[in-house]
Amino acid sequence: MSAVPPPQAVAADAHWSAKLARLRARKAAEVRLTLWQDADLREAFEEARRAARSARRLAETDPDNKELAREARAADTALEKARAAHDADAEVLVFRALPGEAFTALVKEHPPSEEQAAAGGDWDEESFPPALIAASSADPMTEEDAALLLSEWGPADRIELFQAALAAQNVKRADWGKDFGLIPG
Repeated sequence: MSAVPPPQAVAADAHWSAKLARLRARKAAEVRLTLWQDADLREAFEEARRAARSARRLAETDPDNKELAREARAADTALEKARAAHDADAEVLVFRALPGEAFTALVKEHPPSEEQAAAGGDWDEESFPPALIAASSADPMTEEDAALLLSEWGPADRIELFQAALAAQNVKRADWGKDFGLIPG
């Protein structure tokens, strides 16, 4: 339910309407999960990234050294090639925070078994992960798609997939600041 401020409050603070509009227009928080097929391409990309970072740092220690500058440029070029190969091999899944009480409703739709609840579980370990993955996916992923991926992938990838969907529900995008939100009197 949307609360509308009293007209006198709006009149007293000419900025409230604009502030409320910005708050209501915020996009849902997102988490990106990058998956790759070829581990060698991934390792080559990571190695190129380390080498480029190292070459840039070394070049920064002696700005007049043309050879170090050339090596840094070459390392950056190698990094871009490795990044292009990695990106061509990778798939990115994007997960978004569910609006309002949708997450709570989804949890209620998938209650834990008695055994899972006794162990401290908040949801059914079988049905909830594919439901959350599908509900929060920016792609048109269905629960069946998510269940299929969860059944076919290895444990580490299954955990990453579910954790990315769950993490999107827990992205913090607010800060109380140093004073924990207290307004000086």
